[in-house]
Amino acid sequence: VNCFSVVSGFSGAGKSTLIFDALVPALSATADQPAPAFVRDLDRGGLRHVVAIDATPVGKNVRSTVATYTDILDHLRHLFASLPDAKAKHYTSSHFSYNVKAGACPTCGGTGVINLDIQYLPDMQQTCPTCHGRRYNPEVLKIKWQQHSIADLLDLDVDSALTVLKDEPAITHTLQTLHDMGLGYLHLGESTPTLSGGEAQRLKLVAHMGRSQKDTLFVFDEPSVGLHPLDVQTLIAVFQRLLKTGATVIAIEHDLDVIANADYVLDLGPKGGAEGGRIMAAGTPQAIAKQGKGETAPYLAGHLAAFHVK
Repeated sequence: VNCFSVVSGFSGAGKSTLIFDALVPALSATADQPAPAFVRDLDRGGLRHVVAIDATPVGKNVRSTVATYTDILDHLRHLFASLPDAKAKHYTSSHFSYNVKAGACPTCGGTGVINLDIQYLPDMQQTCPTCHGRRYNPEVLKIKWQQHSIADLLDLDVDSALTVLKDEPAITHTLQTLHDMGLGYLHLGESTPTLSGGEAQRLKLVAHMGRSQKDTLFVFDEPSVGLHPLDVQTLIAVFQRLLKTGATVIAIEHDLDVIANADYVLDLGPKGGAEGGRIMAAGTPQAIAKQGKGETAPYLAGHLAAFHVK
């Protein structure tokens, strides 16, 4: 509890089954949804909540953006609705939503794109010729906050928005969290289904940061997939931030940097499929490397040696 553990091992060795088919359902068990029958005993260690963070896309269509998912758009809508020019036109916060007819571009309906039906070919999308991808109708975009329309703000990346919106604490708190999680380059109006798996996992964490998580287990499924080595270091820093809130973190992982930074490693093997499912080694990364058991140990030993870790 309140440590960072990694489950490593061959693909197909049973890592996901152990965590997502056994541990998570057992910790989440209720009277209506009991623990799996094959889980005989469980020491909860004081954990009461489980948050499973996987790489599935955030949102299902282009209407889901970084701003909508993090509630930043809600704050912006109320900010614009409070402006004198908006009040003079009797605009409410609904007018500043591209998901509502009153605010949406009449051509694309607020998606920023239109579908082209080409015979014998799959449908294609192109930027809306009316709003040019800005989603809103022209009248709404005439309302300006410090010379910015709401679409102008959604065009900003997180780091730029931190500067522009520095006097709006309800928004900057979330922007700062996004920045700290290495997502400062994302645009507020960026569609979430286009994000990589690693970006999606970090975005899902935003709502959980900044408050006590001492009775919560966070579970990640290969969060480093597709990440540059520098991004992996940012990911590790995110794990450390979670630990400081009192959380417990478990990650299924193959990346040696992530494994080397764990407090505890459980290595499964010896192979995948029918030859998997056994614990080959368990302990700190240094202990795993010294034991030399399992397929991960020699690689981990070499990795630690390269960084002069004993």
